[in-house]
Amino acid sequence: MNTFSREELASKKDVSELKKSVTELLDSFRLTKETVDQLRMDFDLAREGNPFNVNVWLKPSELGAILKISNSTVTKYRNEGHFKKSSIKEVIRGKRTDFYYHRINAVKDVSKIKPIQIASKKIINSFS
Repeated sequence: MNTFSREELASKKDVSELKKSVTELLDSFRLTKETVDQLRMDFDLAREGNPFNVNVWLKPSELGAILKISNSTVTKYRNEGHFKKSSIKEVIRGKRTDFYYHRINAVKDVSKIKPIQIASKKIINSFS
């Protein structure tokens, strides 16, 4: 038969309560993270749907014009994996897939590859 002192019993009870509290916190964190992710998606959709906003997603030709590179260079960078997943939006149209590039994120991604020049003589080495 096991005999435990009063302190040992109290510590086992404390450990079980602590486990329960940690489990509750983890469940709460998961719900909060899911809520934040959903709010981000809702915000992005609302921002894109606002007719007064400048189009956030650019065609390869538009991105190339901003960065002063060719369409094929934009495609090459995409194929090489230089763009983050958040910078590219794929739109499947039947057998064809069109790619659109996020106006800000894509420029940041390219700035990590090489210095870029946007509409002025100033050279930008990287975005913060």
